[in-house]
Amino acid sequence: MSEVSLLLRAPSANRVYAQAAGALSRAEAHWVLGAHLGAVPSLRDREVGGMAGLEVRGATGGSRSEAPLAMLSGTLGVLDVRQEDPQDPDRPLPRPRPLPAVPRHPSDLETTLRYTGKTNEQFTALLVNLAAALSARRAGILDGTLDLLDPLCGRGTTLNRAARLGLSPVGAEIDRKDVETYRAFLGTWSRTHRFKHTLETTRLTVHGERLGDRTEAELAPDKQTLRAGGGRRLTLLGCDTTRLGEVRPAAPSTRWSGTCPTASSTAPARAAPGGAPRSRSRARRRPAGARCARDGAGVALAVNRRTLDHAEASAVLAGAGSRVLSADGAFRHRVDQSIDRDILLAVPFDHPRAEELAALGADQEDPIP
Repeated sequence: MSEVSLLLRAPSANRVYAQAAGALSRAEAHWVLGAHLGAVPSLRDREVGGMAGLEVRGATGGSRSEAPLAMLSGTLGVLDVRQEDPQDPDRPLPRPRPLPAVPRHPSDLETTLRYTGKTNEQFTALLVNLAAALSARRAGILDGTLDLLDPLCGRGTTLNRAARLGLSPVGAEIDRKDVETYRAFLGTWSRTHRFKHTLETTRLTVHGERLGDRTEAELAPDKQTLRAGGGRRLTLLGCDTTRLGEVRPAAPSTRWSGTCPTASSTAPARAAPGGAPRSRSRARRRPAGARCARDGAGVALAVNRRTLDHAEASAVLAGAGSRVLSADGAFRHRVDQSIDRDILLAVPFDHPRAEELAALGADQEDPIP
């Protein structure tokens, strides 16, 4: 197997995001491949026949690298460079590499539901990949055993990505309209694709106080799998994310094992049920998602640098028991005139591989300008 791979980058439907896609792809590959393969390959942008690509040199030979390469958010396809023209070293002689089908459900699970302020699907995939790479159980993203918590799930963009990967995610959202919209979409999508499924909504209470509703969904390809409990589960908690430590069962609430991707601080203020203005950002308060991140979990937090800088966000995460590993500006990119977005990668202070992951942060190329 070749030690040089060319990842052809998928075009982005979002024009502004596409302008930063190359730098974001390199930063994502640095963390994801470095964590999954145990060594950071050499990465550089490379154009092939007019198509934008990312050259990955070293540490990519063999089947062990195939799923991580296929999982990267910008991967359209992968070419193996078997040899290069000695008269023109910049002209590769590539061969397509068959890759495993990482997503387990059709792409319209992510793309059908449209609404103002929705995070684009490529960025969502990047966020999930990064959070998973930080987990001590990162291989679980490949076999469906990794836990994923989105404490600000909105209308389920991240949950849908996790479901496509075969995970059983948990999401929390305070906005009742968002919860109802996503619940209705999930049922409609399952019926349209003839998935056998159950959707059960019950009252969500803590010590007699009703916080909202809990929806438990299970999807399976056939009745037998569903009856045997072999489907994929999705839990939607209609509550304030700051109450997650009370809502989750006692053990997981203090030892959440898995990933915690969230898009906190990227959305503007809006009205909560009852008309009181609020912001979806919880980053200035002790974030419940980060407090639940224990036992080798990873946190990927998207922030708007115009409202929350790296130092302040790092201090908040430290107060929640997490150590930031990524540099200021490591994933910086423009979303629109009001959002200058970056990603903070963090792990609990007691993470068993914290130093190894910190070394990845130290070795990353200069932050995106």
